Amino acid sequence: MTLNMFAKIAGLTLALAVFSEVAHAAESSAVKASRDWLKHPAVVELDTTETVFAVGDPHGDPVRLAGVLAAAMLTESTATAPGQVKWTGGKSVLVVTGDMIDKWTDSLGVIALLRALQTDAARQGGQVIVTMGNHEAEFLANPLGKKTREFANELRAAKIDPVEVASCQGDVGQFLCALPIAVRVNDWFFSHGGNTNNRTIAELSTAIENGFAKDGFATKELSDENSILEARLNKKGPNGMPWFMDGSKDTDAKALLKKYASKLKVNHIVQGHQYGRVKFPDNKNREEETLFQRYGILFLIDSGMGEGIEDSTSTGGALRIAGPAGKQQALVICANGYWREMWDSKEQPDHQEQHCGK
Repeated sequence: MTLNMFAKIAGLTLALAVFSEVAHAAESSAVKASRDWLKHPAVVELDTTETVFAVGDPHGDPVRLAGVLAAAMLTESTATAPGQVKWTGGKSVLVVTGDMIDKWTDSLGVIALLRALQTDAARQGGQVIVTMGNHEAEFLANPLGKKTREFANELRAAKIDPVEVASCQGDVGQFLCALPIAVRVNDWFFSHGGNTNNRTIAELSTAIENGFAKDGFATKELSDENSILEARLNKKGPNGMPWFMDGSKDTDAKALLKKYASKLKVNHIVQGHQYGRVKFPDNKNREEETLFQRYGILFLIDSGMGEGIEDSTSTGGALRIAGPAGKQQALVICANGYWREMWDSKEQPDHQEQHCGK
């Protein structure tokens, strides 16, 4: 065989391999997932007198997630094995704002921990509500995509077919496909990316359902760069600004956030998704890796706690919300045991932040 013939055969083989991979990816992305929106609504709504906790973005790290939950006294230990996870939060409510998967080595461990906690909390009258993050939605839209390759590889290593999971098959698939997109607890609204585009809960729910009926989890309602799961808080936002600036440097950020919250019939918006620095027009900025609140309206709870988050020195923290309407207090509880008041309805500080270091 001549060198030229060998090169042609090698090129043909490579082309066929690439074509096969692309075809497989296209096939997987076209998978039509199903969902009962009455049983699993896009936005869960809950009114309670119990204490509410929120944690963001565990990203494949059940060990650090367990550390945060134990520090918040929601679990009796830092155990991560499902059979050892014990809820000690009584009738409290825990909201986890998505991105359980990718960026570290044990996404399945995070999922198993939270599912076990859901079961044990329910036995005691408590609730664990996990919302969908952009990583979960992107995986369900295209299980062989580049961004969620880590999770797909982890599934394969566990002898689980990623495409079957994205088709809502098996325990993991059913769990991921049923995740709510957001949750309202009292006058607090929780989601992964924060931006509701000034819609009511009913309008948001209808738009998500209609988009899903057409495009599944690939709907722009979940995948658009300014959607409730993908909206950015940095230069990748509209016109290089955070989503709450609405693409204009002349936007009054506080007024916009207040308007969006009012539309949802809440007073506070809590989101995860990004742990980096966030700039505000008056330079009262959020520094990276901190749990942060601004105007008493916007609360940012992605602290970059996962061990796979490059250069992060955070081990994570939880937001704790307690008290009746008009007398509420929000605290940050760090995995290292430190806690700090972030906001209360009496003093109403304009901004506050806390880094939960190692």
